[in-house]
Amino acid sequence: MNTTTKRMVVLYLLLFLFVLSITLVCSAQAQALLQTGAQAPNFTLSGVDGKDVSLSAIPEKKVVLVFWSTWSANSKKALRRFEEFYEKFKDRGILIAGINAENQTISPEDRENIKKTMKELGITFPVLLDRNLGSFHDYGVIALPSTVVIVDGKITYELPGLPLVGTEQMFDYLLTLVGEKPRTEVVPKYQPRYDAIADANLGRAFIKKKMNMMAYPLLKKAIEKDPRYMLPYVELAKLYVTDGDNANAEEILRKALTVEPDNVAVLTELGYLFCMTGRIKDAIDILDKAAQMGSYTPSHYYLAYALGKDGRLKEALAAFDTALSLNPFDYRIYLLRAETYENGKMLKEASADYRKALELLLQISN
Repeated sequence: MNTTTKRMVVLYLLLFLFVLSITLVCSAQAQALLQTGAQAPNFTLSGVDGKDVSLSAIPEKKVVLVFWSTWSANSKKALRRFEEFYEKFKDRGILIAGINAENQTISPEDRENIKKTMKELGITFPVLLDRNLGSFHDYGVIALPSTVVIVDGKITYELPGLPLVGTEQMFDYLLTLVGEKPRTEVVPKYQPRYDAIADANLGRAFIKKKMNMMAYPLLKKAIEKDPRYMLPYVELAKLYVTDGDNANAEEILRKALTVEPDNVAVLTELGYLFCMTGRIKDAIDILDKAAQMGSYTPSHYYLAYALGKDGRLKEALAAFDTALSLNPFDYRIYLLRAETYENGKMLKEASADYRKALELLLQISN
């Protein structure tokens, strides 16, 4: 056994033990699937100007959070569009706040790049630095840029990425918030029942504490109270998978799809379940459909993993690259790509990815 192989084996064992101990916690954080109607997590972040800003202390009742980075291809487009909106309507009781998720730690070079981008785009709304990516994880951000609209402390709109149609619909909604007539009719966003949200959140809290038996009835109650609320379906399916009950996991995901056939999170979880149970062709079909919907990062890296399982290494690595361009802070990308590399006999690359996955997991747990 050569040195690279030995190192990879040690890293893999360490990673396996670590994932085993905190996977449920990370599941709740990295893919929080925050939905409209949920309470917005509070934060206190330092601005580029050095002043601390807390969400709870912002006087405006309407707040738009724009998560972005200088390395994200569409972030500049998003910032430019929001600056135009802010210039027109900043006196209408709405605040735009950019939350920069540049890196796990913000280096002096990162800070200069952020300031350079702000100057280049003429950004006048506050930009906050998400050191350690705490808010990034609390808000379950899955792609950069992403937008979260908060009204009276509750999330009323979410948009991962910068899809063409979805972006226009969001800005029409923002026009209604500032008292302007939208360009097209705004369909009110579905909001889950408050008691279903409460049950789902309590269930997830039990999952975090590894008290699975306490979580099951709460997630099921949430579904009964509000069948349109997709989060408890996904969390319940993940719980079944954790406990080795793949049949019930598939049943609950298929039940969710009878309610909302094109829900990208549900499609993604079902595709990954197919992949893990050996139905690779079916997995690729469903994950490809989910990936084409836009910026839901897990759909891209699960598709990549399925393509690797199918022996299509070049396509798999391209799909992993797409996932990384959306969110390089998700440890699952590196973990699954490491396994794909390993299966392709690319041991040096596998070792590097296992190491990166372990680093990200350690950062999340701290």
